[in-house]
Amino acid sequence: MKPKSPELKGQQNRRADYNLRYAQDLLVQARALAHCFDESMALMRHSLLLGEEFGFREHVMHCLQEIAVAYYAQCEYDLSLQYWSYCLDVSLNLSNDEAYIQAQIGIGQIYFAHDDFAAALEHHLQAAESLPRINNHVLSSSLLINLGADYLQLLQYAEAISVLQEGLLFAQKANHLQYIPEALGLMGQAQWGLGDRLSAEQTLQSALTLNRKINRLWGMASNLLALGRLHLAEKNTLLATTYLTEGLSKATERKALHMVFQFEQLLAELAELRGNYPLALSHFKRFHFGKEAIKNQLSPHKLQAMKMQLEMESARLENADLRRQRASQHREIQRVERLASYDGLTGILNRRGLEEQGCELFQRQRINRQSLSVLMIDVDHFKRVNDGCGHPIGDKVLRQIAALLKSGCRQDDLVGRYGGEEFVVLLPNHEGVAAIEVGERLRGLVEAWIWSRIHSELKITISVGIASILDDVSLEALLNRSDQCLYQAKQQGRNRVVV
Repeated sequence: MKPKSPELKGQQNRRADYNLRYAQDLLVQARALAHCFDESMALMRHSLLLGEEFGFREHVMHCLQEIAVAYYAQCEYDLSLQYWSYCLDVSLNLSNDEAYIQAQIGIGQIYFAHDDFAAALEHHLQAAESLPRINNHVLSSSLLINLGADYLQLLQYAEAISVLQEGLLFAQKANHLQYIPEALGLMGQAQWGLGDRLSAEQTLQSALTLNRKINRLWGMASNLLALGRLHLAEKNTLLATTYLTEGLSKATERKALHMVFQFEQLLAELAELRGNYPLALSHFKRFHFGKEAIKNQLSPHKLQAMKMQLEMESARLENADLRRQRASQHREIQRVERLASYDGLTGILNRRGLEEQGCELFQRQRINRQSLSVLMIDVDHFKRVNDGCGHPIGDKVLRQIAALLKSGCRQDDLVGRYGGEEFVVLLPNHEGVAAIEVGERLRGLVEAWIWSRIHSELKITISVGIASILDDVSLEALLNRSDQCLYQAKQQGRNRVVV
């Protein structure tokens, strides 16, 4: 085989750097849009797709961690577990101890959320075996705090205090403003478990003060829950009411559902203690139904199956070299296949990929007598962008539009670049008003995006033509009808949707 020239190698390296920066930028945008879950998740998945396509394994790992954490925050434990397990495999293949620890922490937290504290402890102890091999105060503190929480729930208070003191030292070395009060809050609960009531309240109050200072809702709710439980146990209904009422408000604002239902349970006990039985029943119902809803998001069978899979980890490690070799070959085959179907500039499907996957989707929907709509999309006055701002800016515009289109579509929708500045979106099981709503959402996303981030003079809009399956015998016929609607949208003044 003829060796690659230095010029070709340089071009490939620059291209790889370019693609990596683009994938990383998508992840940065996703973090900035964390308050908009659907849009943020779409950007993270797009970034993950690019990382997998181009073999950026470290970036893939970062994406998996972000996605797993996001699903956990939404109480989507089943999906969070899937991504943490995927991350665990990647970390083992890369021999990355920090990523391995983070994945084990995440998996343990899911078991913890389902009250399986022994399983949570097992995963966190597995992570602790790798602790001597890292020099990361923040991650060390995180792991030790999770271990402390496990021991606390298992009523092993002395063990909890021991690891929490160590975790607190790491948090103080890193000056981590969230982990310091978190460690203190758990230590306060462990002190109360050992019967040291005075130290417990003092430690919990210190944690609450620090959390108030940084306005950390989750931390405040956790501390108020512990203080409310402490005073409820002592039948101090006045202070218990104060702490639990404020804590429920903080937990609700933070959307910490698992904690909300703990407050509902304690408020039910408090109302019963005060003789207000209708209020006690109301709180208890909210606790019961909410707790069941969370548990049902991940069935015991799935948890057990995942546990068995993770227990096979040591056996898989014995064949690590063979697994890595096969995985490398498989990834290379996947990469070549994906390169043929995906657009190198935007990371979404290219025309070939659209036609291949689109034809399969068209035939499936037609055979099953299910609806399918096609959105033909054109960037308005795109030639002016290239002529006025240059082709590099034009490329950035196309990449951003691709990201916006992906963020506004479902996971099962097909999104691709048809050619030049034209894009196509295929919407299975959508027609009529539903397809129009998607078209308007995508048009609005593009119009509302702050294009001055790319160039001070930019203002970008799109025109959209929509057609749904009628008596079409091929995807090409459906695409032609949507193209005719797109032409009408342009004729009517652009920046609009025409059906």
